[in-house]
Amino acid sequence: MIFELSRRARLASHVFAVASFALLTGCIRSSAPILTDAQPLLGEGPRLQFYALHDGAAYEPTEENFRWRDDRYVPTGGTANDVGPFTLHAFEGADLIAQSIRPGHPSEYAVVRKLADGTYLVIAIDEDDADAATRNSFCEKDPGASCRVTTREAVLAFARATAAKSHSTGGLAVLMAEQ
Repeated sequence: MIFELSRRARLASHVFAVASFALLTGCIRSSAPILTDAQPLLGEGPRLQFYALHDGAAYEPTEENFRWRDDRYVPTGGTANDVGPFTLHAFEGADLIAQSIRPGHPSEYAVVRKLADGTYLVIAIDEDDADAATRNSFCEKDPGASCRVTTREAVLAFARATAAKSHSTGGLAVLMAEQ
């Protein structure tokens, strides 16, 4: 259990579109991107620093530069080698939803909670945060995948469930000043 929490925290630090997201159990995914209303909510060329959060502290800092291109953020260089293209979508209050967009891979989702200006808590949207009725209504089970969603309504239902829970692990994303 501790190994799983540590692994989930380490991977969740790169939630904005990580390749390793696919290794997380319980996280929702879709065959293709579902959310289509992306905006450059972090500006045209953000530089982000990522941390894994677990055991009450931030670990494993990495950094990545992005460019807003083709309605998504595309990595352009840095030390966060496992970060791919992603989109951000307004959700509820100051929360956002991040959607990974990696060609040939399922899209995965995270709640991005603004903690302060330029500082965000990132939590993988997990089917286990939702009640059985929500899981039964919106999850399509695929071999090797926990929960495949097919509609915007499903993504939002699971995002609400994840946002409503307290999480002790996840990731931290900090928007860095331009140099």
